[in-house]
Parts: sequence; C-alpha cells; structure tokens
Amino acid sequence: MISSNLSAKEKVRVDDVLKRADQLIQEGKDSIVSEGKVLELTAWLTISEYAEKYNVSTQVVSKWIERGVIKQNYFVEVSKFGKKLVRDVAYKD
Repeated sequence: MISSNLSAKEKVRVDDVLKRADQLIQEGKDSIVSEGKVLELTAWLTISEYAEKYNVSTQVVSKWIERGVIKQNYFVEVSKFGKKLVRDVAYKD
C-alpha cells in the first residue's frame, strides 16, 4: 500500500512505474498467447536454465529436442524472444 505521506509528484512517479510494469506484463502474456499456447511459466525453463539445473550442456538439451528425446509438447519456441522453453522435467537419453 502506498503511504499517504508521499508527495503528489512521488505518487505520479509510482503510478507511472506501475502502469509501465502492467504494460510489460501484458506484452509478455500477449507474445505467449499469440503463438497459440498459454504457459504457466513456473513449469518451464530456458535451455540454459535447464542445462544448469540438470547438469547437462545446452548442446545436449538442443540435441534431445532435435532427436525427439524431449517430445514436441515438452518444449516451445517463443520466437518473439528468440528462446526455447523446456518443461521442467528430468529427461534421459
């Protein structure tokens, strides 16, 4: 909750920051929804995050995607951000 002790100028700044944050959040949601998928982002990792978490190289993860070890519904490409997301599940070759 914003303190009532803030000056009018400070309140405007806070309102501007909150408005911009809402815009950025909406842009992120739009980019994922626009590709026909709604993702709960806590269940997904970038390839780099996945590699670090499961102690494999990013190249291994990419090869798993190419070869179908990681099935098509377990990764998604978010082209607007140039990233692939992998479902946070342990895979084995």
